[in-house]
Amino acid sequence: MGKKQKSSSLRSKAVHFVTDLTTGLLNPISAPPPLPDEEEDESKRDQLESKDEPDTSSFSAFLGSLLSSQDQEEEEEAESSDTSSSSSASMKETSVAKKSFLSKYKQHFKNFYQAVKLSKDRKPLSGNTAEDDGLELEMKQMQDKDETATTAILIPDISEPSLLLTDLSRRSLYSSLPALVQGRKWILLYSTWRHGISLSTLYRKSLLWPGLSLLVVGDRKGSVFGGLVEAPLIPTDKKYQGTNSTFVFTDKSGQPTIYRPTGANRFYTLCSKDFLALGGGGRFALYLDSELLSGSSAYSETYGNACLATSQDFDVKEVELWGFVYGSKYDEILALSKTTEPGVCRW
Repeated sequence: MGKKQKSSSLRSKAVHFVTDLTTGLLNPISAPPPLPDEEEDESKRDQLESKDEPDTSSFSAFLGSLLSSQDQEEEEEAESSDTSSSSSASMKETSVAKKSFLSKYKQHFKNFYQAVKLSKDRKPLSGNTAEDDGLELEMKQMQDKDETATTAILIPDISEPSLLLTDLSRRSLYSSLPALVQGRKWILLYSTWRHGISLSTLYRKSLLWPGLSLLVVGDRKGSVFGGLVEAPLIPTDKKYQGTNSTFVFTDKSGQPTIYRPTGANRFYTLCSKDFLALGGGGRFALYLDSELLSGSSAYSETYGNACLATSQDFDVKEVELWGFVYGSKYDEILALSKTTEPGVCRW
């Protein structure tokens, strides 16, 4: 019996010890009440509990530090998220700016590369390579074809050779004439080498045949130019005459270039005792002084022409005025054109 009581007492003590230890660990603040039958071992239990009971203050501090560390981590995460969002936004803006800058740079670089490539591809004609020779030969063949087509044009008879117009130039000018005068014979109404250097004589000779006449001027540098005018040329000082059938031309390159009315105004021909002028609106396309010794040429709004002569101011070498006469009047007008005075005109 004594042994059983002693073993049961020990078992009970062990159970209570485990219970107290578990309760202390799970709820360290509240201490278990002592049992009546264990008062004799209270001192021993106190010693054991003092040895095995955890430090509540340190555990609370541990929990506080753990919670504070979690709060701090959350705050850091929030700050880092804000920072990352702002940094991501700034990175996006930076990336967009970089992309636009790079796209512009690439485009400029591409344009520069194409310009350099184009300049390299455009090789000047050196005259030494077979390619250059072939190109020059092709251009010459095209020019020969144009000249052949011009030569094939049948032109009417001319009363006498011109000192200023070649056959090729006359064919080219003939194809530019209005249909009304095509097919008619050319008669030299006036020339400086036959009738003398005088603007008044030019006006008088224009009375021989009314209608369209071709005024041709040659300067001392070899250029040939002039215009189609309406005869007779009557001095009216400030009043223009003529129609939109007129034109001005230049033969500096050996192939006449025709400038027809632009429609900007009707300043076709201005006849004065002191000068003869073609075109207007700013400056004259062609200006001749009263003695037919000098003249000038510039851009005019009437014809939209470039300078007809070699230079704007020039010295006159020869002047000719050609009329276009149909067959029945040809002999009569031809006889009158060779006299020094116009005589009586019977048209």
